[in-house]
Amino acid sequence: MDHHCPWVGNCIGFYNYKYFLNLLFYASVSSIIIVVSSYPVFIAVLAHENVDVKIAYFVVTAWILALAFSLLITTFFSFHMWLLSNQYTTLEFCETRKKNTNFRNKSPYDRGCCGNFMAVCGTNILFWCFPCNRNLEGEGLYFEVNDEVKDLQKKE
Repeated sequence: MDHHCPWVGNCIGFYNYKYFLNLLFYASVSSIIIVVSSYPVFIAVLAHENVDVKIAYFVVTAWILALAFSLLITTFFSFHMWLLSNQYTTLEFCETRKKNTNFRNKSPYDRGCCGNFMAVCGTNILFWCFPCNRNLEGEGLYFEVNDEVKDLQKKE
């Protein structure tokens, strides 16, 4: 399990993490498009004196809320991209910040940025942004560790 997400009303984990990342990606891109495409209307309302106050209030408030949502969701998506690139789950990140462990410095499951993305999104990069072709290797019970951990296991 990665974490419980109140926005989708479900726990995010092995079987649906790619779909969660897709949701964040598309929400981020959509909100950025809305903010950028509505910016001329926002400026036009602010520039003209004879605009109805109710319409001006609605346009300005809607644009500011869209900008705030866009910044928040894009930041959240960027954070999850960082987590994925380092092969941490949200819970692992939160727990390791509190404790002084070797896991805090580097995840034992970190196989490099590209390998980490392939472990979650699938081996074909063309399908990473689409809700299909995810990687189900290990069935959520067994996860491949990085070479350093493999070497330590061989020595033991």
